[in-house]
Amino acid sequence: MKQDVSKMFVMKKDLGEMKDITLRGVNKALYEQFTVHAKKHGLSAGDAFDSIVMIDKQPWRRFISRHRPPRHGKAPEIIRDLEKLVVSKQDLTSAGDSTMFLFSKINDLIFEKDVDASTLVKHVRLIRRCKTSFLGDIPKIIQLGIIRKRTAYTHPSNKDQLKDITIRNVSIQLYDEFVSNAKDKGTTTGEYFSEILAHAMAFFDISETISTIGDREVLVVRGKEELLISKKDLVILDERGLILYGIPRIEFAKDIGQDLFLKTVVRIIKCEQVILPASIPRLIVLSRAIQCKETKVA
Repeated sequence: MKQDVSKMFVMKKDLGEMKDITLRGVNKALYEQFTVHAKKHGLSAGDAFDSIVMIDKQPWRRFISRHRPPRHGKAPEIIRDLEKLVVSKQDLTSAGDSTMFLFSKINDLIFEKDVDASTLVKHVRLIRRCKTSFLGDIPKIIQLGIIRKRTAYTHPSNKDQLKDITIRNVSIQLYDEFVSNAKDKGTTTGEYFSEILAHAMAFFDISETISTIGDREVLVVRGKEELLISKKDLVILDERGLILYGIPRIEFAKDIGQDLFLKTVVRIIKCEQVILPASIPRLIVLSRAIQCKETKVA
């Protein structure tokens, strides 16, 4: 069932007094995306600013009802706050075929050599805030999709890519905390807001895609590494879908056929260059590759 993504973006306006603010040197492209999202969900820029800053301040709010991302698949079993954990294939499979795990805040998380890529895809929803090592041979695409890392933000140095903005009716309480956090990080308020937007816009883009696919499990791969995706990589995914986001260059192997591509690749979003085999029809490419700078057949 399709879910209302706008609920992630709206917060109750109970934050006290408001003020108009001016931020200098904001990433122009990100701010334009921000205003599009705000208008799409019927929000003023002030309401959208408060919402995004609150989510960045308290990331756990993404998982409560008001900011919940669209749920997909069965809720995972959560294992967290451990000094060290060694995981075998039997550990992952013994709880049942449909059981998935989420690992969080484990200082040393080790997957034994018998844990293969297919087992990881089937039984591990996500690994976050863990120092993780795989003793077996796990493809890069699987590692990038399962291990969640916050992508580093690079602020534009070209002044033409920046702009000064004024936002009306922002919570004074949230803005004061926002300014304090920017000072602690040693950045300007414009750069700090741009960094928040970079993460928030990716979160909304991916969540909106997930909201359209019902209960299907997906592997979300994003980051600044180039990817060569083989036929074996896609076969390993089995019934799990693949979303690729913000990757500079992706090349799909020439032996990937249309049926396998359609089965596994849900969306390719905001990637710089996407190279596909001639077996993938042009209209299929256009339906799956969204806001990518260049798509070509090789």
